[in-house]
Amino acid sequence: MTLVKWKPRSMTMFDGMDNMINAVFNNDWNRSTNERSSWSPAVDIKETEESYCITADIPGLVKKDIHLDVSDGILSISGDRAQEKETKSDLYHYRERTRGTFARSFHLPDSVNEKKIAAAFKDGILTIDLPKTEPVEPRSRKIKIS
Repeated sequence: MTLVKWKPRSMTMFDGMDNMINAVFNNDWNRSTNERSSWSPAVDIKETEESYCITADIPGLVKKDIHLDVSDGILSISGDRAQEKETKSDLYHYRERTRGTFARSFHLPDSVNEKKIAAAFKDGILTIDLPKTEPVEPRSRKIKIS
């Protein structure tokens, strides 16, 4: 391991002024307010003895804007957050709320019963219940040796 001597940056009387100017005129001000971007909702995945539960934060959408699909052991969540109607008099200085399409995919474990997957959407939160299949007990039988 190599040790490198730390050299602190000297403070000048202009550092505070530089920070103020950067706070007001940083690069975010130059970003177009009309650009569409892709985004990804935050999700939690919880496991219980009976099922898995995926919870996704998808504010600003309605149920018809969200699409769920299960195919070949992959659960896909997708949707589109439409742009708000703007008028010529609207003047945005800064926009952080993303809009546009999103898509998330999850490989499902073999223990998920795909036919019983259920979903609910309320107050901007999508909840997907992925019930587990009943464990298959291995059958055994005695074999008579002749």
